[in-house]
Amino acid sequence: MNLRIYNLGTIAQRLNVNEYYCGNKPADVVFLLDSSNSIWGPHFRTQLQFVKDVVSMFQVDVNHTRIGIVTYGSRVRREFYLNEFLTKPGVLSAIDRIRQMQGYATHTHRAIKFMRQTMFTTEKGARADVAKIGIILTDGQSSNMLLTVWEASKAKKDNVNIFAIGIGSKINTRELRLMASRPTHEHFFKVTDFHALQNIKDMLAVRTCRVTIKPTPSTTTTTTTTPTTTTTTPTTTTTSLLEVANRVCENGVSDVIFALDSTTSVSDEDFENQMTFAKEIVNTLNVQKNGTRVGAVLYSDQVVNALDMNDLYDRNDVIATLEKTNRTAGNNRLDLAIKHIRTKSFRRGLARKHSAQLAIVITGSPVMFNEFAKQEADRAKESDIVVIPIGVGHAAVEEVKSLSGSSGKFYTVPSFSQLPSLIAEVAIEACRVPVAEKSIQDQACGSRQEADIMFMLDSINAGRKNTKRALALIRDLTNELDVAPDKIQVGLMSAECHEDTTGFLLNSNKNKNEVNDALSKTKSVDFSALLKRMRHGAFSQNHGGRRHAKKVAVLVIDGSLEEPLRALTEAQRAKLHGVEVIVVQVGEEKPQDEVLMMCDAPAKETFFKVSDYSELPAIKQKIWDSLCDEKREIGGAIVSPKVF
Repeated sequence: MNLRIYNLGTIAQRLNVNEYYCGNKPADVVFLLDSSNSIWGPHFRTQLQFVKDVVSMFQVDVNHTRIGIVTYGSRVRREFYLNEFLTKPGVLSAIDRIRQMQGYATHTHRAIKFMRQTMFTTEKGARADVAKIGIILTDGQSSNMLLTVWEASKAKKDNVNIFAIGIGSKINTRELRLMASRPTHEHFFKVTDFHALQNIKDMLAVRTCRVTIKPTPSTTTTTTTTPTTTTTTPTTTTTSLLEVANRVCENGVSDVIFALDSTTSVSDEDFENQMTFAKEIVNTLNVQKNGTRVGAVLYSDQVVNALDMNDLYDRNDVIATLEKTNRTAGNNRLDLAIKHIRTKSFRRGLARKHSAQLAIVITGSPVMFNEFAKQEADRAKESDIVVIPIGVGHAAVEEVKSLSGSSGKFYTVPSFSQLPSLIAEVAIEACRVPVAEKSIQDQACGSRQEADIMFMLDSINAGRKNTKRALALIRDLTNELDVAPDKIQVGLMSAECHEDTTGFLLNSNKNKNEVNDALSKTKSVDFSALLKRMRHGAFSQNHGGRRHAKKVAVLVIDGSLEEPLRALTEAQRAKLHGVEVIVVQVGEEKPQDEVLMMCDAPAKETFFKVSDYSELPAIKQKIWDSLCDEKREIGGAIVSPKVF
C-alpha cells in the first residue's frame, strides 16, 4: 500500500523573503522612473532606494526574475536592459549608479513606447514564456495625456502588465488609472510623498508576483521501497498560498476587526509594518457591503477607533483610511482593546446576522494585565467572536496562546518585519471562520457588557396614574434585560415623603421578579433633589455600583423643569463621573435647552419625547436600543476605562 504524506508545516515561517513573494516563478520586470526636474534630488534618490527595496524581494538570476530600468523626462534613457545584470548584487549596484537627468518635460508616452518596442524584445533579454511587468513611477502629469494612455493601451495589448504609482499631490489620478492594468485597484498606487513609497513596497511586490505565479502548485514525489511509502514534499510557496487565500476569501461574508499595537515600545517602522500587514490581509478579503466588512482599532493604554465596520465598503477606501491613521503611545492594555472590540466594534447596532465575527490582534510588547486580557478574550468567545492573536518579538508565547481559547490558533514571528510571512496563513484562517452561531442581535442585552442602570422618575409632577404608566415602561424594559449581579443591575429613584418607598438600590433585587415587585411599591419625590442624590452616591459601591460597569441614568421628566439650570448642573457633574444620561420628556412643552444639554451626545439617540404617558410604549424599543447598543462613549468621545 502506498501512502502519500504532505508535510506542509508552517510554510510561511520556513520561507525567506524572496521565496515568500515570488517563489521560483520567473518574470521580466521593467521600471520606468520619472527623472524630470520636478523631482528634487534627494527625492529622486529616495525613488531609487524604493526600487532597490522592491528588487531585493525578488529572486534575480538568469532563470527567474530579470530587471531592467528606464528613466524619462524631456528624453528617454535606458539605464540597463533585462539581460545586462543577471544577479541581484549586479542589479542593485547598477541602480546606485543611476543619475537624474535634466529637463522640464515629462514624456511618459515615449518611455512606455520604448519599454514596449525595445526593453521587452528578445535581443534585450525578454523571454517569451514569462510575464512582462512594467512599473511606472511619476510625481506629476505627463506632457501628453492622450498619447500616454494610448501607448499604455498598446503595451497592455502586448501582454505587458502595468503598475502605475503616483507620488504627491500634482499627479493626474485619472491618467494613472487609465494607464494601469485591470483590476485597477490592484495596479494603481497613490502615495502622499516619496518617503511614503516605503509603505507600498510590500504590496507592490506581492501584486507583481500575483501576475507571475500560476495558481497550480507542483509537487515532487519520492518513493521508497521499504516500507512502501510515498513521501511528497510540496514546493508550494507562500505566494501560492496567497492564491489559495484569494480563492477562499473571494465570496466571504465576515466582520473583521484589526487591533494594532500602538504602544510606546513599538517603533514607527514597526507600526507601519503592522499597517502593511493589515492592508495586505484586506487585499485578500471580499470587501463590500454585503460581503466582508473591515474595522480597526489602535491600542496602548487607551483605545482609538480608526475605522468602524460600516464606515467603508470599498477595499481601496479601507486601505487609504488605514494609511492615514496616526499612531498613539502608552503601555500595553490589550485587555481594553479586546473589551472595546467585544462591546464597541461588535456592538448591537453594527453587527450582522449570518456573518462570521473575528478579531486579528497583534501584540509586540509586554501585556500589563495578561489575566484581564485572557478574561476579555474568553468573554469575546462567549459572544461568538473569534480572536486570532499574533505575537511579535518579546510578546510571550504563553500570553498569546492564552488568547486563542479552545481553537489553539495563534501565530508568532520574531520581528514586525517578518509579519508578511504570515499574510497568507492568517488570511486563510480568517476566511475560514464559520458564521457565528448566535448573532449579537440575538444575545440578551447585558450578556456582553455589564451595566448599572438607574431609572429616575419625576413623579411629583406626573401624578400617581402617570407614574404607574412610567413604571410599566420600566417593567417592560427590564423584562428584556439580562438582569443578574454580573450583568445588568437596575435601580430606581422616586418617592414622596415615605423614605421606605424611595425606590431601591442597584443590588437590592437579584432577578426580574424582584425588580417588578419593588416597582409596584414605588412613590415619588422632587426631581432636582433626585439628581443631586444620584450624583452623591447612587452608583457608589456602598449602594451596589460596580467600578467597571457602564453607568446609565434614565431620566423620565414630566413637562418642563422648574429649575432647569440646577438640574443641568447636577446632570453634568454626574457625567463628569462617567454616568451616561438618557432623557425621556413627557408633555406638549417644547424641550428646554437645559434638558437637551443634560443628555449624552448625540441627542437623537439619547433624548426621547412623547406628548402623553400613554405613548411611552411606542418609544420603548428606541430606549431599549439606546440602552443596549454600546456605541456611545462618555462625552461622545472614546474614553478608556481607568485602572483601579
